[in-house]
Amino acid sequence: MRGGEIELLAPAGKPEVLEAVAAAGADAVYLGGKRFNMRALRYDFNFSDRELAQAVRDLHQLGKKLYVTVNNLYFDRELGELSRYLVFLQEIGVDALIIQDLAVARLHRELGLTLPLHTSVQMGLANSKAVDFFAETAVTRVILSKNLTLSEIRAIHEQTALAIEFFAHGDLCVSHAGQCYMSSFIAGESGNRGRCVKPCRWPYQTRGLEHEFHGYLLAYNDLCLLPYLQDLVEAGVFSFKIEGRMRSAEYLQELVGIYRSALDRVLSGVSNPEDQSREQAVLNNRRVRDFTSGNLLGRPEADAADPGGEREPFFPTAPRILPALNTNSWSETNPALPPGDYQLTVTVGNLPGLKNMLPTAVDTLVLPWGKYRTDRTGWDLTTLDEALLIARESGKQLVVETPRIVTESQLRDIRHLIHHLQDKDIQAVEVNDYGSLQLVQEAGLPVWAGWGLNTSNSKAVAYLREAGASRISPSLELCREDLDALLASGELEVEIMVQGPLCAMISDMCIFRTTRQEEFDSCSAPCMDGDLSLEDALGQHYPVKTDYDCRSHIFYPRERSLFALLPSLAASGAGYFRIDGRFYNDRVLGEVAAIYLCTLKNLQFTPEALPQDWKRLLGLFPEGLTWSPLQES
Repeated sequence: MRGGEIELLAPAGKPEVLEAVAAAGADAVYLGGKRFNMRALRYDFNFSDRELAQAVRDLHQLGKKLYVTVNNLYFDRELGELSRYLVFLQEIGVDALIIQDLAVARLHRELGLTLPLHTSVQMGLANSKAVDFFAETAVTRVILSKNLTLSEIRAIHEQTALAIEFFAHGDLCVSHAGQCYMSSFIAGESGNRGRCVKPCRWPYQTRGLEHEFHGYLLAYNDLCLLPYLQDLVEAGVFSFKIEGRMRSAEYLQELVGIYRSALDRVLSGVSNPEDQSREQAVLNNRRVRDFTSGNLLGRPEADAADPGGEREPFFPTAPRILPALNTNSWSETNPALPPGDYQLTVTVGNLPGLKNMLPTAVDTLVLPWGKYRTDRTGWDLTTLDEALLIARESGKQLVVETPRIVTESQLRDIRHLIHHLQDKDIQAVEVNDYGSLQLVQEAGLPVWAGWGLNTSNSKAVAYLREAGASRISPSLELCREDLDALLASGELEVEIMVQGPLCAMISDMCIFRTTRQEEFDSCSAPCMDGDLSLEDALGQHYPVKTDYDCRSHIFYPRERSLFALLPSLAASGAGYFRIDGRFYNDRVLGEVAAIYLCTLKNLQFTPEALPQDWKRLLGLFPEGLTWSPLQES
């Protein structure tokens, strides 16, 4: 490997591409097989088992390495074949596996495999404690979140012995990796399983602003960190990764060659501004989209996206009508809820919401840490302490929930929160990233695993049980068959989110800033002015809420409600249910909770009562409700 401690890592989707990028100077190549990888939409790409074995031999003869992507989320019905595939990959001598799902790490241990594991960018590892979570495992390398600054990368490197990989060039998702469910909710095609229909590449109209704007508001430009290789090496990046497994041999050979030359100059300490300028000009001339440095130098600027869409490539998908549930949806279920000890948990967004639940029979209240600008909802230490006092006096159990995104710069706040909770009477801390999980482990507090961890199968559940979790909320992407399989495993208490808004995307990019670039030298916080949304070409509105980290949380147009499925979910073994009422006003929250409690706690299971409760629930949400993506088998 050139440079000793530094690696240039290139993609390949076909054997001829592998040959081209190896010749261009890649130290290692990553690729996927025909099964179990994140580039599943084009079967003509990816490697057959025979081609995989040949690729290993070819690269090893050249003194180069081969990493195989096994980086989807998996379901229980796939684990048998997945196990055999993992054994095959070890037998042919691949150098590492790139993984997203904890199930692969669990199977790796159960099968006695020895090949190294690299955590995928899809895991969203964005802080040093998330890296620590994998330090005593078969993981030897972490691919950090693309949403990190240079200083955050350096801070993580200084606190870990694991090798750090970082994307240097290629497509960017506008959402944090692993936290975009929009394609699943709209089309049943999961971006976490390599089947994204790219809703972020569609045009939208802003709604709720004084000056509305139409364009490709979520169309992120492509990443290019060629000018910052020296900085990244000094920050501790070991492997520089180029994105593009669907690209041609010609395109990637030139791209890899440019990065090879630039990286060699960095490693040799030779500066040649003329060469750098020439190479950047070549990249600019061959670019698909315009370039951005993403988060590397700070929060993305207004020009990180291309709202005009002038360079946005054609992608053959478009918005579709999103159906809403109606009174007839009840007839599609069997209204015969079996008696049982069902428990209801409610997420509340503020003190009035908490006080509203005190007279009810709700078992547990969840307090989500952090605040939204748009709704003034969320919790801080002052309101949290008041809630704890109220809960102690009323006999309610409280769970504090950590955010889905925790970068290194935010880790101090989460550490402070967990330290603050150590002498408090709480039922658990619900975590949505591996860094928060590691901190809760170290503090010795009870822990629940939130749905932000994308738990999709019983092996991942078993992994989280060993990590201390006593309850999990499974991925919201599960279809009914896969949810039933997870319920049947009996590994942990499984809590299903049965009612609430579906946050489908979290982005560091300020959507409203991209529409008014010249007005944002100083932010006037237009996101606080009212109900903001993005309207697609079919007139459907995707609500947008911003938090105090200036992240945009984009929601599916319809809220989830599985009330009509309660009987069959209970028959499958479900006993724990969640209402996410953080954004509900007092009236709606009270009525929604009463409807569910009437069914789950007061034992009113009759076929005559349940449809009437369903009609009441529908009436509270005139914009419509959905099961998406959960459906009956």
